Amino acid sequence: MKYVLIIICSCFLFSCSDSFINHELKSEKLGDCTDYSQTIKMLSNINGERYEFLSCIDDNFTDKNYTLVRRGDSIIVDFPKTATQKKSLFKLILDVDAKPNYHHIILDGREVTVVPAEK
Repeated sequence: MKYVLIIICSCFLFSCSDSFINHELKSEKLGDCTDYSQTIKMLSNINGERYEFLSCIDDNFTDKNYTLVRRGDSIIVDFPKTATQKKSLFKLILDVDAKPNYHHIILDGREVTVVPAEK
């Protein structure tokens, strides 16, 4: 009986994980991919970080078809780019809230070092 109690307690302790990644993307199509800025604006607050940047991606892009994965202390964000698709310039606003904190984010191949707000 005590082994059952130990197993149940262990399951509760090891299943309690407070790590998470919440993200939301908003996009706005601006037009052709000519002469755009590679700068990334970052705003950090207690709800995570907000990144505003321009990217030249597939013309039929929607806010749902991107990937965001965590690798170590980095977050990697990729957008679909097909060689045969027409490209358009998009203004992207990405909100990311993650625990444990991450120190680097790669946005469409551009690396940003992150100093997150204290939570």
